[in-house]
Amino acid sequence: MDGKIHAIVGAGTSIAVAQSTGQDAINTAVLMGAGIVASLVPDLDTGGKLANKISLSYKMVQNLVRLIGILAGLYAWFGLAGTEKYIGLALGVFLLFIAPVFSQKLMLFISGAAIIAGGVFISEIWVWLAGVYVAMAALVPHRSYTHSLIGWLFFGVIAYYINQDFAVQGLFWALVLAYGSHLLIDMQFLPGNKRGIKLFLPFSQKGV
Repeated sequence: MDGKIHAIVGAGTSIAVAQSTGQDAINTAVLMGAGIVASLVPDLDTGGKLANKISLSYKMVQNLVRLIGILAGLYAWFGLAGTEKYIGLALGVFLLFIAPVFSQKLMLFISGAAIIAGGVFISEIWVWLAGVYVAMAALVPHRSYTHSLIGWLFFGVIAYYINQDFAVQGLFWALVLAYGSHLLIDMQFLPGNKRGIKLFLPFSQKGV
């Protein structure tokens, strides 16, 4: 399903939580923003539309590595001599060769690792747990574990620690229910969702 629809439903879910807990306008806006983010989180997996949003574009990185390889080769050819020239040319060729290695999956995993390091550095449990989520999401196919009960449960743990830090009434439920709304909208019972999601991974590969 389109990301805009997920965001709208996530926002609506959070507004419902705010209304049910009697929140003022400011807290309602906070919950709405949190719900929008949470409703998009399942698409952080490899191939998901959100994956490129939080990591450097893998195509940009590939092109940058290729450019550095070309420049290194040109510098070696025109600016160096003897053994250094051939080492420089070899480096240029090597960079051109490895450029395709910098895939979306790798960039997303690196982003997750950076978030983990940041969370450990500032001693925030929810931050490094979010990094673990991102790093693990980089290793799984689209609409697999991030779209399952296991992914939802793990996000619930993250939401618990976020709620502990920010203590906005209803924040935990806004996050958890908005995430759940993404899974619901991606299920097969809605038109255009023939693929559905594998909600019960790893116990069942059947789409629902």
